[in-house]
Amino acid sequence: MSHDIISDEKLESALLYLSLTDDKYAHAKAGLERSEILRKVVRARIFLGASGTVAERQAIAEGSTESAEADDAYIEALGAAESLKARRQRAEIVIDVWRSLNASKRKS
Repeated sequence: MSHDIISDEKLESALLYLSLTDDKYAHAKAGLERSEILRKVVRARIFLGASGTVAERQAIAEGSTESAEADDAYIEALGAAESLKARRQRAEIVIDVWRSLNASKRKS
């Protein structure tokens, strides 16, 4: 097996990608958290403004257009955060493989 599976250039690219996406990932995670909070706020506000039994008020809150819009925003934020997380994990794997291969190379 060749020890040049992960070139130094690919390693540098992975390291650079991680360094350039630190803030972007933090903002994506914050956006995800924000959208989750807003989902709860929307439902609570509608629930409190509705009349009827608890079950009826919950159904009104869950079935509202505002709740659906908040859910859509959450799903979009989740997709963005998870996509960036997956790309960063792939870069981390490149780094780990490079380390492992180079450690093996030094031992032999």
